[in-house]
Amino acid sequence: MLQKTGSSRGGFLSTFNNRTSMMIYLRPKHIVTGLVFFGGGLFLTFLNILYVVEFLKGLAQPILLVVGLTALTAGIFSAPKSSKSMKMISLVVGVLCVAVGCYGVYDEYYATMDFIRGLLPPLLIVAGLTALIHGITRLR
Repeated sequence: MLQKTGSSRGGFLSTFNNRTSMMIYLRPKHIVTGLVFFGGGLFLTFLNILYVVEFLKGLAQPILLVVGLTALTAGIFSAPKSSKSMKMISLVVGVLCVAVGCYGVYDEYYATMDFIRGLLPPLLIVAGLTALIHGITRLR
């Protein structure tokens, strides 16, 4: 059984089942905005597919650099009483990730630089999906 009650913020839809009552609150502005951003992201992905591929190729190097620097920082600044084997593992993983990331930036320089140009379509898709999910909120 579905019931609709009016509200100044878009209205409630109440769905009742045997055990619990669940209310789904719809936010029309968020849903429309989410669909517009999601559609724009899909269109720009199709329009700039070469940039998107280069974006995916160039994505690995910055991620490796961030992971490597994080592991190095964790290894260097870990508590003095922490186990030396974990500290050594963090340092080795950090050095390897930074080395591979730096080589990747050198080797795939243009792919890494195209990372910025290809960022917009996937960012719009994620923003659109986030707005859609935020637009349909389940309340108990």
